[in-house]
Amino acid sequence: MGRQWIAAFLAAMTAILQVTAYTEPILKADKVFAQKQIELYDLFWHLDQPAVYSPELYEVAKSWNIADHVDDYIDKEVSNKFLGLLKNGMLPRGVLFHVHSNIQTQMIALFDLLYFAKDYDTFYKTAVWARFHINEQMYQYCLFIAILHRPDTKHIHLPYLYELTPHYFFNEDVIFKAQRIQMEGVENKKEKSHLINANYAGWFINQEHDMEWKLNHFTEDIGMNTFYAYITAIFPGWMESEKYKLMKDVRGESYYFLHKQILARYYMERLSHDLGQVEYIDWDKPIVTGYYPSMVHPTGLPFPRRPSWSHVPLNKYKNVERINNIESRISIAIDSGKIMTKNKSNYHELYRNYMQDMNYLGNMIQGNVDSPFLRFYDSLDRLSRNILGYGQDPSSKHQAVPSILDMSVANMRDPGFYRMYKKIVDLFLKYKSNLPLYTQEELEFPGVKIESVSVDKLVTYFDTVESIISNGVAVRDEKEAKTLLIEARQQRLNHKPYTYNITIDSEKNTKGWIRIFLGPKYDVYGHEIDMIDNWMNFFEMDKWVVDLKLGTNEILRSSHESFYVTPDEMSTSKFLEMVKHTIHTEEGYKYSSQMYGFPDRMMLPKGKPEGMLFKLFIYISPYNEYISADVDIPVYGKKHFEFKPMGFPLDRPMYYYDKTIPNMYWKDVPVFHKKV
Repeated sequence: MGRQWIAAFLAAMTAILQVTAYTEPILKADKVFAQKQIELYDLFWHLDQPAVYSPELYEVAKSWNIADHVDDYIDKEVSNKFLGLLKNGMLPRGVLFHVHSNIQTQMIALFDLLYFAKDYDTFYKTAVWARFHINEQMYQYCLFIAILHRPDTKHIHLPYLYELTPHYFFNEDVIFKAQRIQMEGVENKKEKSHLINANYAGWFINQEHDMEWKLNHFTEDIGMNTFYAYITAIFPGWMESEKYKLMKDVRGESYYFLHKQILARYYMERLSHDLGQVEYIDWDKPIVTGYYPSMVHPTGLPFPRRPSWSHVPLNKYKNVERINNIESRISIAIDSGKIMTKNKSNYHELYRNYMQDMNYLGNMIQGNVDSPFLRFYDSLDRLSRNILGYGQDPSSKHQAVPSILDMSVANMRDPGFYRMYKKIVDLFLKYKSNLPLYTQEELEFPGVKIESVSVDKLVTYFDTVESIISNGVAVRDEKEAKTLLIEARQQRLNHKPYTYNITIDSEKNTKGWIRIFLGPKYDVYGHEIDMIDNWMNFFEMDKWVVDLKLGTNEILRSSHESFYVTPDEMSTSKFLEMVKHTIHTEEGYKYSSQMYGFPDRMMLPKGKPEGMLFKLFIYISPYNEYISADVDIPVYGKKHFEFKPMGFPLDRPMYYYDKTIPNMYWKDVPVFHKKV
């Protein structure tokens, strides 16, 4: 007994360690992968001038005929359906496209042709053919999604969306200046590159009555908008889970958690600028927040505008009537605990299985093809976008002018986006408010206590970033397409790196999940927010698995290691140099399985020069190997997941447990904003 006590004592004294996280693997690209990378990367550029950019691809396209290769697709019906639509006339080149348009049947047929190609060679030649024959915007979208979801193109790095379609990330004056530079002729310029200073939307308009301009650095951040486009590409609303082998059991909850996270982060940014809660939208009353996009489509058509305090346009009244009915049906389903399904004699009973409930609710509210009863519940998401976008009805199915809310690459620019999703997320919160609070026993980790938490000084600042926008202008020939370099410089929010230092005492050797959240401490009036009214405003910063030893464990975790983030992107030129080096030398380059994530530099709210207090919440729970696993999903790559409610334990109303539950820790942290 004495020796055992001494051994335990020594273990307790010496178990001061830095704990390593379960992170996604770093992979090494071989020559075959690098060749795929170059081939697919090339397909995206100058889609409106396909033959000019790469005449070699045109030769490949001329040699491929889908009608001669109908058996080279997993299902012959896929190719036959596409050929039938092609014969009857598909969306012409040079006109606008968006996912929610009435030509979705054509889009899915093209996607299926790419997705169900039997092998990579068939897929590639089909993609090359489509580059020259299909509407360029529809082609870009389908190719983008197909590469993300095909097994043989997994982890292929896609061009940055703001480089492919700068029209959707920069103001029209920036695009106009870029076009003038190209028109004047680059051969007369001594500079190797041309730099344009880019401002945010509406900088030339007096907006004293509307303080939303203070948040333009957040809403118009090119990294944030790219992040949203990528994450929504994991579960596009039109993709059937069974048909395309999606992770159907988390689809609906993922939809909720993504938008809840964005709203929490957005609210903290509002507080940093002395703005309060997002106002509630009533479709029958004037829409408080207007939006003036200051952008044009690649065709030159302007985006629809929404004046401040304007009533919903007359052409949207039918949808307003429809959405009021849908909201009522969803509210009744949540309150009654019964969701109607396609089999009208059966209902899904809520409040029995939380994980299953959230999936049903998410699919139902988004109105994706996995909805329990799409005809009855329709799509609250799609209808909201249609109304708030203020777009006009097209004169024909091929003449739509998409609004900002129709374009996933630009959704977050519109302040209405956050109002719309506050209304949607509130329906999920309505369901959660009917759930019982977690008991102390459900939240405890017996024998484990967080003793202390410290974190480096949190400092934000503005810096500048240059983005290549050359793809947004017409070129004369292939040489100009590959040498013209026009960049836009813009301010962006950033923060200094910081490290968490967490000290945990454990009475045994065990594993645990650590989660870190950041949320507001005070509301806009300076009143401290009670946790029972504040839990939904916490933004999940990180989560990871730790191995705890008997005794004291010191855990260091860098902000750059977060489960959710990706660092600043490598420039296109450096990336292509690295890939080509592998092809020429067969020296493989290293890459992460995570293609994109929340921008690392945007994790912290701006704060204030004198410091602004926020509340940090650290929680460790027992690791359960039966509900934890490595999962490889598009965009996020291979990650270690715990199949608990997303956002646990702040996934439902709760109180402070800072004294009664030792595996929780609350800490006030100031965020300072400095000029650099």
